[in-house]
Amino acid sequence: MNSDYKPKISVITPSLNTAKYLRDTIESVLPQTFKDYEFIIVDGGSTDGTIDILKEYPKIHWISEKETDENTILEAFRKAFAMSRGDYIIQCCVSDGFLSKNWFQLCNDTLEHDNEISLVWGLPQYMTEDGSLGKVTNQEFLEKAPPQKKDFLAYWLAFGYGFPEGNFCVRRQVFEECFPQRNQSDLFFISPQISFLYEFNTRGYLSYFLPVVANFGRTHANQRVTRLYDELDKEVGLYNKMFKEYRKHLLQGRVKHYFRNGSSEIIGEIKKEKLGRLRMDIFRHYLKYKIGKRLRETHERL
Repeated sequence: MNSDYKPKISVITPSLNTAKYLRDTIESVLPQTFKDYEFIIVDGGSTDGTIDILKEYPKIHWISEKETDENTILEAFRKAFAMSRGDYIIQCCVSDGFLSKNWFQLCNDTLEHDNEISLVWGLPQYMTEDGSLGKVTNQEFLEKAPPQKKDFLAYWLAFGYGFPEGNFCVRRQVFEECFPQRNQSDLFFISPQISFLYEFNTRGYLSYFLPVVANFGRTHANQRVTRLYDELDKEVGLYNKMFKEYRKHLLQGRVKHYFRNGSSEIIGEIKKEKLGRLRMDIFRHYLKYKIGKRLRETHERL
């Protein structure tokens, strides 16, 4: 790797015996119209032909070695981050990829233009094991975007909803701060992305949604989230409990919520006299969701 080269975006990918999907993932990254990026793959010692495929692509920076930490997926992500040099970080699972060829360009332009924003996200689309595209998650956001920047807090407090891990692009220093460190005691062992989501929002960083179907998330046999479903389900339950506790303490005035820009500087706070308004915004989001759900169910029965 050229020590003088500093790309704007780093795409980091953990890998282990998923050669069947690796080429599709790589070929979804290479056509990006924005070329000032690096692609880093940290492989856990695959024996299924993964290494042969990686050798075909000189643009990719990769290593292959067995993990030694108890939390292997976190070790792989942190190794890839340590190898990276970009100002902005994109995670990409090895069986997933990108549908929008302009996604990197859009992420870069948005983050370069507005220092208040720390993370950019779009919509994912499901893909079957054989490559057929399915449902777009939260497709309604293409017509009406969710709340942006500071306004997203009330939306998050209503549902705990975050941004898809497969397409978000985040500032480097924010990733470093919010993503779990190797070998630290972390409550979210199976999915460090859940920990990142909680830390990002409670620390007051701001996200921005772009109305683009950015990436595909492939479902396939022996998928990690399927193999570890019970453990992951427990972590999701813990996350839901934690964000509700944060909401309760915030609305009771027991914790103070500060907003931060992309440089980690405080740019605002939720003052006590604004808690009533925040409470109403949370209720309004929840009520709107319930009405919309009932309307969709009625429409499906007709």
